[in-house]
Amino acid sequence: MKVFSLAQEEQIYVIKESNEGTLEYPAITDCVLAVGVSAFGQNIELIDDAQIRDTRTRFSAIKGRVHPGDWSFTTYVKPSGALGTAPEADVLYECLAGKKKVNAGVSVVYSSDSSINMPSFSLWVKKGHTVFCMWGCTVNVGEHTVTGAEIAQVAWSGQFMRWCWAGETKLVGAAASAQADVTVKNAEKYCNQLIKVAIYNSAGTTVVDDNGGDGYIIKSIDYANNVITMTTNLLIGGSNGDTLKPWWPASCTETGRPVHGKLGICTISPKGGASPVDCKVLSAAITHTNNIKYYEDEKNGLLYADTYEAIGFRDIIGTLTLFFYKSGTKYFYRAEQQSQNALVVPAGDTAGRILSISCPRIEYRTPTLSGEEEIMMELPFVAIGESGHEDEEISYTFR
Repeated sequence: MKVFSLAQEEQIYVIKESNEGTLEYPAITDCVLAVGVSAFGQNIELIDDAQIRDTRTRFSAIKGRVHPGDWSFTTYVKPSGALGTAPEADVLYECLAGKKKVNAGVSVVYSSDSSINMPSFSLWVKKGHTVFCMWGCTVNVGEHTVTGAEIAQVAWSGQFMRWCWAGETKLVGAAASAQADVTVKNAEKYCNQLIKVAIYNSAGTTVVDDNGGDGYIIKSIDYANNVITMTTNLLIGGSNGDTLKPWWPASCTETGRPVHGKLGICTISPKGGASPVDCKVLSAAITHTNNIKYYEDEKNGLLYADTYEAIGFRDIIGTLTLFFYKSGTKYFYRAEQQSQNALVVPAGDTAGRILSISCPRIEYRTPTLSGEEEIMMELPFVAIGESGHEDEEISYTFR
């Protein structure tokens, strides 16, 4: 019998929160497929006990705050395939940019709005036998890499307020219908709030009682006596030796297909409305950073942060890598003079399967040259706004 988790078993669900910091539960349409495994965790502040006790021996640390947690994973760029239908990573894009506009039958556009706080989401990750949920999550960084040699990708990362988890254990004694608590072999595999569980047969393969498909929310846990109490009574119950497992949606509904970075040509336009000029690049990397701050020092009666704000500037930086054509020499002048251009980086070339990243105003930084055979240029840039054009540094359009 397999007792450890495998990377290939991982599943991820992302759900936009109606209220910041309020856990949302996943449906099959909330699935997001990652490239590789996710990473996440939340550290607890442990303060050394500085009291003097006439001994050089250290005593147990004093538990302090629960710091904001960190999460990260990477996805492919996956348009839905249908004009006006959001991509698989819809919630992540909205939480990265700030707002979403659906143009029916045409496009879905994600753009910025400084007048609102950045949206939050709940993140659910199944790693084999254990399910983790995180809430009050925000997207602090989205890094797009569009290269002619690979599938277009996005590296997502951010923070969250709180997390919880549920593993697997056996029932000790029968659990009758209409009772709210179960006695288990090891209650330490569960945290005592909000996460859902279900009862399976002893082999853990067949559902016995999952509350009609909704799962049971854990209300409290008596760890000393291994008793778990649910928020509602059991509909069916379970037998001695049955398995208590995390609740999880029945299946994952995948949306769209990945697009290769080679499809689509970047364009650069002089400021002022001139026609765009094709720019063949080897790769384009664009990093969008929101600089979100969680207020963990506020005396809010809780050990964790329950408030965040995007209080500073957003930073949009990038680098174009291209062969050093004769036409490339002009970029040294443009960097020195802070010339502004409009940049569009596409991934895909078929209607319904295109992502266009648009930066209406970029300023170049000093290019660098390298290469043992072909000489290549690294062309850094910063996306900016100007008076009357705030919140226009970047937009993401699926079309």
